[in-house]
Amino acid sequence: MNNYLLRVAAALPFLWPLTTSANFTMSTHQTTMVVASDVHVMAPSLLIEDGEAYADYMRNDRKMLKESPLLLEQLTREILAERPRYVLVTGDLTKDGEEASHRYLVEHCLSRLREAGIQPFVIPGNHDVNNPHAVEFLGDSTRRVKTVTREEFADIYYDYGYGQAMVRDTASLSYVVQITDSVRLLALDACEYDRNDFATDHCYHEGYVRPATLRFVEEQLARAKADGVEVIGMMHHGLTEHWKYQNRVLPGYVADNADALNKLLKEGGVKAVFTGHLHTQDIAETSNGIMDIETGSLVSYPSPYRLATLDETKGTLSVTTRTLTDVAGLDTGDKTYADYAREHTSAGVRAIVGRMFPEKVPADLKSRATDIITEAMADNYRGDEQLTPERDADIKTTARQLRKYTFKWSIVFKRVARALLNDAAPADHSLTVSYRR
Repeated sequence: MNNYLLRVAAALPFLWPLTTSANFTMSTHQTTMVVASDVHVMAPSLLIEDGEAYADYMRNDRKMLKESPLLLEQLTREILAERPRYVLVTGDLTKDGEEASHRYLVEHCLSRLREAGIQPFVIPGNHDVNNPHAVEFLGDSTRRVKTVTREEFADIYYDYGYGQAMVRDTASLSYVVQITDSVRLLALDACEYDRNDFATDHCYHEGYVRPATLRFVEEQLARAKADGVEVIGMMHHGLTEHWKYQNRVLPGYVADNADALNKLLKEGGVKAVFTGHLHTQDIAETSNGIMDIETGSLVSYPSPYRLATLDETKGTLSVTTRTLTDVAGLDTGDKTYADYAREHTSAGVRAIVGRMFPEKVPADLKSRATDIITEAMADNYRGDEQLTPERDADIKTTARQLRKYTFKWSIVFKRVARALLNDAAPADHSLTVSYRR
């Protein structure tokens, strides 16, 4: 999710005019899974020399990239202790699609899980394939390194979904795998890596399900119905907005043709899809009743992951939340890991949000408004955020003060701050839903 906050700053003004088949079946009626997303691991070998080039990258990013190997190690240890049957990773596996980072993820996490009898399944995110931002840092400069093609991605992750698939889509990196006697996993790829441009150094973060892939989805859902099995989904991009105005402020985090995909999923009886991309821990219901279960990023506050249980007797999918509370080897000083992570995320948010307001806004008022947006965004990342009467009053007071200097930005500020904190049902950290048609 590169340059997330730059896109916030750029898009906020648009609020102004708002009017080889393998079968992983089990004898038990319960199947447990860990769901993680946006792990964004950066292989340590890419930071050849710390310096201005890396600092410049981080000015437009809030991810804990230097810490990502330690965070991945901690997550791996916790999964090994939890011993789920499966691990689903819903995209953005790497910092920027570097081959070295992909192989680091396999060697230091996925292969260890598989050797312990835990089967991971992955899907790409917008950072992971054919990415011109794949670089190594050389002090004051960067140098491009090898990224991966679509075919190379499937080869690297052959043991983590692509080799186990009962069927693969020829138009994308989507696939289907049987995970229990009565349930299949539809792993959907909506990334637009084929459009990435190395000449202009542009990587598309938007999502779009190709027409051929929509046909693949329709065919596989019909096949599942004929075979008498249910389907749950996972993809990187969202199926719906997770807060009001999201698509106006942050276009590209919901798949562009989500309506067409939602229609197919609804007709095929899909009740739940695991997503990522936005780095927030949130559950939202689409207009046609599908649960978009988004998992936050490992490298952003509060480093969450989900535990999910399929109960084939009851026909339910139950989801709860875990967060990293301690990371071995990470020096957080006198802070807890949660405080360290929130401070890191907030620092990046604050630096970019502070540049939104015009120069005529007094420094103390600009600082106050920036702090409100920063805290709202951090709470939004955590999930189950609350627009309390006290916070609402603070937002309104600050908006009135801003109005003296910039009427437009006072309205934008108020709408965004309230939207980030106004969390719609259902609750974000736990959910039980029927997965049967």
